[in-house]
Amino acid sequence: MFPAAVAAAVLALAGAGACGAQDAAPRPVHTGTVDGKPSPQPPADAPLTATAWTVTTLTGGAAASPLPADAAGKARFTLAPDGAVSGGLGCNGFTAKATVEGASLTFGPLATTRMACPGPAGEVERALTTLFGSGPLGWKVEGRTLTLTGGAGADGRGLTAEAASAAE
Repeated sequence: MFPAAVAAAVLALAGAGACGAQDAAPRPVHTGTVDGKPSPQPPADAPLTATAWTVTTLTGGAAASPLPADAAGKARFTLAPDGAVSGGLGCNGFTAKATVEGASLTFGPLATTRMACPGPAGEVERALTTLFGSGPLGWKVEGRTLTLTGGAGADGRGLTAEAASAAE
């Protein structure tokens, strides 16, 4: 006869098949429930590069301000994996080179179109031009939100941007 341990293992395996076990694949682990159902996993962080970022908020010191209506959706940028940056400042388009070193992002000189930008769109453009040119910026992505914070040369300025879509 079989030793007791082998017999128990054979019976356990036979019982698992008889109970309708579908496979031995691991199941996702959920951290809680919502309305009695497993809660969804938090979304993965959008990558810093190859994501189209749309600026939603500018910060100055401790204050944060949403973009004015006539500039909303126009201040955006994409950082390519090779460091090329392109986008819009709220009125004019721009390109630049950027360097990512750990949690630091540094923009090189901006090349921009030269349209006159009066009013709030022009103010957003000046704020972004100053921020991008202020030296190394701290960056953090949480979910689909990017936060850039200025260093010493930025006087507490920064921005928040939302991932619009994956860049092609």
